[in-house]
Amino acid sequence: MATLTMQPIGPLPSAQEGRGKKPAKDGADLSDIDSGWVVLGKSDIVSADLAARSLCSSPKTIPTWARWVLGGVLHTVVPFYERVRYVEDETAGDVKTAVEVVEHVAEVTEKLASNVAEQLPENGCLQKAVEKIEYIAEVVDGGAEKVEAIVEKIEKFSDKIDSEVEPIIKELEKEFEDSIQ
Repeated sequence: MATLTMQPIGPLPSAQEGRGKKPAKDGADLSDIDSGWVVLGKSDIVSADLAARSLCSSPKTIPTWARWVLGGVLHTVVPFYERVRYVEDETAGDVKTAVEVVEHVAEVTEKLASNVAEQLPENGCLQKAVEKIEYIAEVVDGGAEKVEAIVEKIEKFSDKIDSEVEPIIKELEKEFEDSIQ
C-alpha cells in the first residue's frame, strides 16, 4: 500500500535560503514541485485535488475493474439463471401434464379391468390376466401420484430459491447502476 506524504505549502526551506536545491530524504529533488502536488510513496506524484478526492471518496465507490467484473457477472449469470428457471418451469409443466395423462389412463384402465374381471368366469385364465392388468394400473397410478408429489416439492424448493436469489440480484443490479452514474 502506498504511503501518502504531502509537500509543504509554500517554498521549501532550501529555496528560502537561496542556497539552491536540496535533495529529499529518498534522493528525489522536490524543490521544483509546487504545492498543488502530492507524493505518494517514493515515485507517484499526483495532484492534490486527485489525492484529496481519493481520500474523501465514499467507501461505496466501486473501482473500475470491480465494476467490469460485476457487470460481466451480472450480464452473464442473471440471464443464465433466468433461462434455467424458464426451462425448469417448462419442464415441470410438461412433467405435470404427462403425470396427469398417465394417472388418467391408469384410472380408466383400472376401472375397465375391474368391470371386465367381474364379467368373466371366476378363477379363469382370462380373469387372472385382467386382474393382473388391474393391479398394474393401480401401481402405475400410485407411482404417478408419487411423481406428482415430487414435482410439487421441487416447485416449492425452486420458489424458495427464487425468493432468496432475486433480492440479491436486484441489489447487485442497483449497486452496479449506481456505480456507473
